[in-house]
Amino acid sequence: MVMSFPAQNARGIQNRKILEDLELKKQILLKTGAVPTPPTVSHPTTPGTSDSHFQRAQALQSTGFFITTDSAFGNSILPHILEEIETFENPKIELEQYTTSSHIAACILHTAQFVYGDITNKCVADLGCGSGILTIGAALLDARYCTGFDIDPSALSLSVDNAADRDVSGQCEFILCDVKQIDKSMQLKTFDTVIMNPPFGTREKGVDLEFLKMAVSLATNAVYSLHKTSTRKHVISTAKQLGVHPKVIAELRFDLPASYKFHKYNSVDVQVDLIRFTWKSI
Repeated sequence: MVMSFPAQNARGIQNRKILEDLELKKQILLKTGAVPTPPTVSHPTTPGTSDSHFQRAQALQSTGFFITTDSAFGNSILPHILEEIETFENPKIELEQYTTSSHIAACILHTAQFVYGDITNKCVADLGCGSGILTIGAALLDARYCTGFDIDPSALSLSVDNAADRDVSGQCEFILCDVKQIDKSMQLKTFDTVIMNPPFGTREKGVDLEFLKMAVSLATNAVYSLHKTSTRKHVISTAKQLGVHPKVIAELRFDLPASYKFHKYNSVDVQVDLIRFTWKSI
């Protein structure tokens, strides 16, 4: 079943106030030269490959007040707007609903756009969009159009509200469906880029690879996806079987807060890979 959730009208006055406040902060930082040091992001290197690409990627993946002329929006603004996005009040364990943090989302989006040019003016899909943070972030980076897919009606309702709050309703659509069944109701190779933080497969074994297979069938240019570092060999092997070239472009720490009763600790850091999948070795 596929049901489209049309985005609601944005609350323009509130959104303009948010952007004005963030722009003011940006101007203050530019005048004072106060640019906090970005957090460390490790980048696996490939033999014979220059480190300059990864040094640039690390700079662009700042989740603080890094200012770059590559974006009319400014890297100082996106993470802060994403930080204000509403998240799940009652996450569903069976769907492995863990919120993608604004820091992780900004890292994925900045890398996809400022290193590879895969967001601006592209049609972008977000599989398992949850609260819509990646969908909305892509829209804020001037994607031509963004579509978020999720099986949870409450998640999509939240996504619609979040998109309206960020004044990107006109660029976003949210579709209620089982991601693993998208190919039964939608034409394949519909999107330029797919971005996603799929379930890790802790509750339903192999679901992460099912998401990957669907992403590969929908994208024409690139897929960006988070996977547990511990599953890297298996993910890479599966990607090659699907006929795509996998490249681990960042190693990150995914902070999982205690969202469920059975969690023993307040939060746990999970080592994850940000992998870019393409149809040629670039």
